[in-house]
Amino acid sequence: MAFLLLLVIGLVVVVPAIIVLLVLLFDAPNRRQARLNRRSPAQTRPAMVVDKRTHMSGSAGTTGTSYFVTFELEDHTRLEFPVYGAVSGQLAVGDRGSLSWQGSWYRGFTREILR
Repeated sequence: MAFLLLLVIGLVVVVPAIIVLLVLLFDAPNRRQARLNRRSPAQTRPAMVVDKRTHMSGSAGTTGTSYFVTFELEDHTRLEFPVYGAVSGQLAVGDRGSLSWQGSWYRGFTREILR
């Protein structure tokens, strides 16, 4: 009887604790990058869309598509950001405008209207 009680307590206490530790361990790089991004200054600079790409991932029955846009700043520095599919669909290679970002976070792109 005491053995069963110890087993139940072990399952109720130890297993959730192990799960929490594993989640924290595997999420550490994401939390570290988010902290770096929050500490980075927000920037807005003139830029041009120079490339767009997609990455398909998944396996049997489960698939996903990631979208990426590459911008070139006036000093020829290139920055690539992951974006939502709807954002990618609104941008075209050659678009010029103002790119806003913070660390590795894409914040937006305002297209320049040519007259």
